[in-house]
Amino acid sequence: MPDTHASEPSPRQTWRLTGAWMVVLAIILAVLGMGLALQQARSLSMRAMVQAQNRAVDIAEKGRVQFEQQLRASLRRIAEDVQGQRRRRWVPPEDWLPWIDGVYLWDASTLWELMPPSNATADQLEIMRDRLTQLPVRPPSGNRLYEPDMLDDRTGDLSVVSTVMWAEDADGSPIVIIGCIDAVGVRAGLIEPLFAPNDRLELVPREDARRLDRPWGQSLFGPARAWLIQPTESFLQEQRFTVMGQTLAYLGLTILSLATLLVALWLVLRVARREMALAELKANFVADVSHELKTPLAVIQLYTETLQAGRVSSPEKRQEYYSIITHESERLTNLINNILDFARIEAGRKEYTLEPADVGQVIRETYETYRAHLDQCDFEHNLTVEGGLPPVDADGDAIAQVLINLMTNALKYSEDERYLGIEVGKDTRRGRRGVLISVHDRGIGIRPEERSNLTEGFYRASDTRVRQKGGTGLGLALVKHIVDIHNGSLDVESRLVKGSTFRVFLPASERQAGRDNEHNGGKPILT
Repeated sequence: MPDTHASEPSPRQTWRLTGAWMVVLAIILAVLGMGLALQQARSLSMRAMVQAQNRAVDIAEKGRVQFEQQLRASLRRIAEDVQGQRRRRWVPPEDWLPWIDGVYLWDASTLWELMPPSNATADQLEIMRDRLTQLPVRPPSGNRLYEPDMLDDRTGDLSVVSTVMWAEDADGSPIVIIGCIDAVGVRAGLIEPLFAPNDRLELVPREDARRLDRPWGQSLFGPARAWLIQPTESFLQEQRFTVMGQTLAYLGLTILSLATLLVALWLVLRVARREMALAELKANFVADVSHELKTPLAVIQLYTETLQAGRVSSPEKRQEYYSIITHESERLTNLINNILDFARIEAGRKEYTLEPADVGQVIRETYETYRAHLDQCDFEHNLTVEGGLPPVDADGDAIAQVLINLMTNALKYSEDERYLGIEVGKDTRRGRRGVLISVHDRGIGIRPEERSNLTEGFYRASDTRVRQKGGTGLGLALVKHIVDIHNGSLDVESRLVKGSTFRVFLPASERQAGRDNEHNGGKPILT
């Protein structure tokens, strides 16, 4: 039966899914943070606005209390003077309230004008007298003071309001005492002094309130009800700037936090991907090394058992088998040396002895060692060493290992055209004289996008032809490390199916820099 279980997601897919969810979560948190920031900014602004509104309520209440207290005391003084029969010759005292501008007395038959208003026209006074003579006269009840009332809404811009108090005449008959109150005087003499310089409030005519479009207005008591206490435009602008500034600050911090979170998330995911890739490379490395070790061991065992069994009678054939065993042993040794060297490099325990050396001689000896194997692999090969090479501060064994690894790659990744060319000559790079080692092959080539990763440990190209050849992915990493130790450079030139060229430049020995080696008269040697 076919397996119906869903395949488990790979670690890479799991990390991608986790990263996507973390990004979504970060964006959600950022949106929530921005919302809370806006709410906080609005809350701070509303707190300041509520404080201003409470201050307006407090001013209106204080004004009302002072107005009633002062008005009550003034009207009672008038009542006392009337009871003393001084109505005809009544003169306001020196401490008289400036906003009481007009005093009348009505006894149901006669309207006495004790102090005429100073800011009313003749028509307005006539309207006022007509209305006052319609007031009811009744016995007083505890000198009750009623709320002020507008005299007549039809008097246009008349700013006089009246307040009444029932009292008794000298003979005990009931009378009405009327005080005409100047609303403008109440505002200037009673309300405005209650404002402090930092209140950020102002008095606004009620008819202008709609035009100004303020968020709220506090109504005043009777005589001052033509005005509203409202926040000033500068205060409102300040609150707008405060909200905008705090919003932008919170928004900036939110964006910065989100960016930091996303960068941290990207770094975490990048590290995780690298760790996963490294773990995958190491796993592949173990498998490849197992295969690489198993193959030469199997060949050695096979040919050794054949020789021990005496099944090879021809001396030439035995010599061939010995050569194969020797080569596989060298191959195995080189593989183990690569692994050990890489481990020492990773641990920082790899040491090199750099001393003036003839690189041409090192390359020639290494090449001669591998010549027989190249012949067995049906490779066309040649070595060209230019004469008069400058000495190089080098570790001979390390330079030999560089050539061995480059030749091993050429042997492994060449298919139909089996060719290996090695050239050693003088060169100058970036003002430095030195030796250039070039290794050419006509193998499968390297993809352009993979060249930058060739010298990474455990790295192997994704080409299936490379994967089929096996390998550890350490050869070129060791080559790059050795070249760097020698202060040299490694260049790669490659075309798919056309082959590759690896060039290793090693600078001349500084201890021999003063010597001119170009007069040795040597000619290129073709081997």
